[in-house]
Amino acid sequence: MRAQLYTLLTLVFIYAPVAKAEFNREDYEEPAGSSFSFFLNSEDDIYGISVGDGTWLKGTPVFADYQIRLFSNGAEDSWYSGMAMTLRVMPHWKIAPFVGGGGSYNYSFKRREENLFLYEENTVDDRGDSYWGGHTEAGLRIWLNNRVRLLEFSARYTWSSLDGDRDYWLAAISTGTSI
Repeated sequence: MRAQLYTLLTLVFIYAPVAKAEFNREDYEEPAGSSFSFFLNSEDDIYGISVGDGTWLKGTPVFADYQIRLFSNGAEDSWYSGMAMTLRVMPHWKIAPFVGGGGSYNYSFKRREENLFLYEENTVDDRGDSYWGGHTEAGLRIWLNNRVRLLEFSARYTWSSLDGDRDYWLAAISTGTSI
């Protein structure tokens, strides 16, 4: 048993550097450029902006977008800064519909002590707390032939990790430089 373990470890140490040297991220991914978005939900009084960076999986319609956001949520009475990642299926057409989904973490700028108050015995209001979110989205991207490079219209539905009915939808318009 010990000899087999030594043989296995020897093979791993010999071939691991070779396997690592053969993997090159640029063989599988290509940069898609940066983007800037305005988003809103007038029903829940949510307004914000985001900046993102996209990556294509080479030769496929699979697109990943990493975003940093700043927004106000009137229903939660708080400002948030968020990080999100979205995976999409989006063809490389001049007018390209897309669908996708992802997740986010949204940090509240309110201190926890400001959020807590008792409205019934042993009950705490978590309005304005930081939360995790999952989302789905759909939209349309239009590739342009100028410096802006793209215009995008989308809708997103987010499920919040906060208790109760705290889910919300967003409409967005985006632009980007795209490579």
